[in-house]
Amino acid sequence: MELPPVGQLVTGEVIWHAEHNHQVGIMLREWAEHEDLLPGFVERVGQAVTGRVTKIAPIGFFVRIADCVEGLVPLTEPGADIAKSVREGQTILVRIVAVDLERTRVVLAAESVA
Repeated sequence: MELPPVGQLVTGEVIWHAEHNHQVGIMLREWAEHEDLLPGFVERVGQAVTGRVTKIAPIGFFVRIADCVEGLVPLTEPGADIAKSVREGQTILVRIVAVDLERTRVVLAAESVA
C-alpha cells in the first residue's frame, strides 16, 4: 500500500498531539498493515546511522532513522547533554543501542550533531 499524497483527505485515529509545535500523530487504519521494518534493524545494533530529530520530549528526543522507523535517545544516556543542543528537523548521527521487537521500540544514543 502506498502512502497517500500530501493534501489527500484521510481517516485515522489521533494518537498524540503537541500544541507547542503544532504536530499531530495519526494512525491510518489502512497503513497499519504495512511491512514491519523493525526486524531489519535488529542486526544493525551497534551501528551508527544518520537521522532527523522529529520530536523533543521530557524523556529525550526522537530521531527518524528510516521511513516509518523512529527511535528514542533517552535523557539517561551518557551523552544526554546533547538534548539541549538539538532542535526538531536537525540531522544527527546516532548509534542503534537496542531494538525491542515485542514493544516495537528502538533505543538510540547520540554520536554527534551535524
